[in-house]
Amino acid sequence: MSGKKFGHRNGQIPDYNIVLLGQIGVGKSALTVKYITRRFIMEYDPNIEDTYTKHEDLDGTEISVHIMDTCDKETSDQNRYLRWADAFIIVYSITNSGSFEKARGYLQDVKTHAKDVPVALVGNKIDLERYRQISKEEGSALSTEFDCLFYETTAAEEFEYVEDVFHGVLHEIQKERSQLNFQPLFISEEKFHVGHKGARPKSPKVIVDKKEDKPVKKNSTSFKLFNKSFKIFN
Repeated sequence: MSGKKFGHRNGQIPDYNIVLLGQIGVGKSALTVKYITRRFIMEYDPNIEDTYTKHEDLDGTEISVHIMDTCDKETSDQNRYLRWADAFIIVYSITNSGSFEKARGYLQDVKTHAKDVPVALVGNKIDLERYRQISKEEGSALSTEFDCLFYETTAAEEFEYVEDVFHGVLHEIQKERSQLNFQPLFISEEKFHVGHKGARPKSPKVIVDKKEDKPVKKNSTSFKLFNKSFKIFN
C-alpha cells in the first residue's frame, strides 16, 4: 500500500475502500447490506458484483466507505480489487468447511499481492451454531497464521455484530495511513534527522563581510450502490 494515493471526495472527505472476498453463499452480500442498511437480506443474486457506499463518522471524522461485494469467477481478474482495496474482509461460513479452505486461498493471495493492506478473517453465520463445522479455535488459528484480524459474526441478528467487523477494519486502515503519513523531517545541508536520537542541529554559519564588518548569516539550502436484486427483512 506504500504507493497508494488516499482518495478524498471534494478534497475533504477521505475514502476507505473495503473488498469482501469469499466463496459464493458465505453471506458476503448479507454482511454488506446489513452494514449499509441495518437490515438483513435473505435472497439475492450471488452472481452479481456490486459496490456500495456509506458515509460514516469514525472517531469524529466524516469518511466515505466504499465496499466491493465481489463475485469471483474463473475468468475474473484479481487486479480489479487488489489495486483498489485499502483493506480486505475474507469471509467463510462456520457451517461449511469448503468455504474455510477457500478463505485460506484468498488469504494466501492477498498476503502475496497486497502485503501491507489490513485483512480481517470473518467466520459468518454464528446464528446457525447447531450446524457448525469450523470451530472458533480453527478460525483464530488461521488468522494467527496469516497475521490478520479475526471475527465471528452474523448478519441475521443484531446490527452491532456486523458493525464491529467493519469498524475494526476501518480503524486498521486509519492506523495504517497514520503510519505511512508520518514523514521524518530532513534538512538537506546539515543532514539532520529529527527522529535521530542524540543528534542536534548545528548553529548557522556566520561569515564576516570585510567591507562593512557586519556578520552575515549563511542560510541553509532551501530545502454507488449498483442495483442488486434482493428481499429485505426487518
